[in-house]
Amino acid sequence: MKMKRFFHMTILFVAVVSVFVSCKKEYESTIVNLKVSITHETNSRAKYLAFAEKAEEEGYKSIANMFRAVAKAESIHARSHNDVLIKLGELEFTATAETPTVKSTIENLQAAIDDEKKEYTVTYPGFIATAKKEKCNNAIETFTLANLAEENHEMRFSEVLKAIENKQTVPLVFFVCARCGGMFTNHFSKCGICQTDTERQYYVPLVFDVH
Repeated sequence: MKMKRFFHMTILFVAVVSVFVSCKKEYESTIVNLKVSITHETNSRAKYLAFAEKAEEEGYKSIANMFRAVAKAESIHARSHNDVLIKLGELEFTATAETPTVKSTIENLQAAIDDEKKEYTVTYPGFIATAKKEKCNNAIETFTLANLAEENHEMRFSEVLKAIENKQTVPLVFFVCARCGGMFTNHFSKCGICQTDTERQYYVPLVFDVH
């Protein structure tokens, strides 16, 4: 009787493991893309925090706040991508940030514009296409929200760079959606990107956690 029970339990265990391995193989490319995304978002976060320090040093308080707001957004993206990895049976992925290259604030703004544009025109659209091919709905959602937020960031960076060039005022505070990482210059009742309500947003610089 004990031998029979052990035999049944062994079969069940093998079946569960087989399903688990099959699931991971089914989403193999998407899992790789999630890890690549987490690495990039981690590097972006480190870069924007370094850019913020440079902006402070050069007397651009408002731009420093904006860089910190986007750093927070990138950490939101990394967290969301990791949540999907875990749902797919992977362990949480931890990326180590590279040391960023920091130049003048004007040059840093242009670098940020170029990087964000590449993200929403090339990188994330490719990841979304792969996730759709592998029918991984959770990955499609996290990639799509990040993609929309990166476009939002590029627009904000471009607006600020233009304002500096025209000697116009730059907003001092920024609001970041806690779900998609969209960045806005006004308190919102619902995020314009993902429709998340007002309780889930970060206010920079008065209430800000860079971790």
